[in-house]
Amino acid sequence: MAFFTRFILALFGMAFAIFFAIGVLCWLALYVVFACLRWLATGQKPQVLMMWQQIQAMRKGMQSGQGASWASWSRTSDGQWHEAHGHAPASDRHADVIEDAVVREIRDKPSLRKD
Repeated sequence: MAFFTRFILALFGMAFAIFFAIGVLCWLALYVVFACLRWLATGQKPQVLMMWQQIQAMRKGMQSGQGASWASWSRTSDGQWHEAHGHAPASDRHADVIEDAVVREIRDKPSLRKD
């Protein structure tokens, strides 16, 4: 009887583990589809991709001997990590220049005095 009980509990445990793994894989697939659609619609890169690019840039910097300390890296407003040694990365050297801008003057609306 004890063998039969252990066998049944082992089967339930394996079934739970399989369903859990399938659920996690389905959730991951849905997240990848959502992230790709959001990337196409808004142009905002998925966080996983940005983190992977940052890790690869840090690995490349450490392999070439440019700096092995975490203190030499800083995060910019676009969410990317750059070295803070004063020189710009190769991709930032030829930055696009915005020549067209719309300037509007905002005037305060006159308010009525309350007596």
